[in-house]
Amino acid sequence: MVQGRPFAINRTEITNRQYEAFVAASGHRRAFYADHPLLGLPDRPVVGVSWGDAIAFCRHYGLALPSEQQYERAARGVEGDAFPWQEGPRDEARANVGADVCCSGDERDGYPMTAPAESFAAGASREGVLNLVGNVWEWTSDVYAPYVGVSTTAAGRHRVLRGGSWNSDARHLTTTYRLAYDPDFRFAANGGFRCVRSSP
Repeated sequence: MVQGRPFAINRTEITNRQYEAFVAASGHRRAFYADHPLLGLPDRPVVGVSWGDAIAFCRHYGLALPSEQQYERAARGVEGDAFPWQEGPRDEARANVGADVCCSGDERDGYPMTAPAESFAAGASREGVLNLVGNVWEWTSDVYAPYVGVSTTAAGRHRVLRGGSWNSDARHLTTTYRLAYDPDFRFAANGGFRCVRSSP
């Protein structure tokens, strides 16, 4: 379990509609896939954003990216669940996930790529937060560091993504799976974010 100050987290991933409003208000660059016929739909999670883009959005609204601890707490709940929906199968009713063999889209759930941010209510956390696994990988504020006893070359620069995505292997859809990623990369069609507000 994770410890720390109470916090509030966005119920959904940040959408293209929300990100475009931020761009219009701030002059920040647009998301890489803003004009894509599927990925750019207004109700879909914004993708094609770097870690810095995500930080800029959250700061603009007086918010922050979640830490790994905050993300994991939101996904696992106070009981330390393996999945946001507590226990049960990883299936197309609960999360937007790829085919059984990584890494291709799978339309069994009705969406060839990202799904609307308000979708998959059956996969909501105990607190009602949606898509904490599946749909898009989500940036966290933390620098990637290996768990004790695990060797990696990514430590020190890369940032942590959590949650898996629409083209992830279903095994990635747990509340603890993590991925190291280049914070400057903004061309991922499966990476987005949400924000948090911590209590003072």
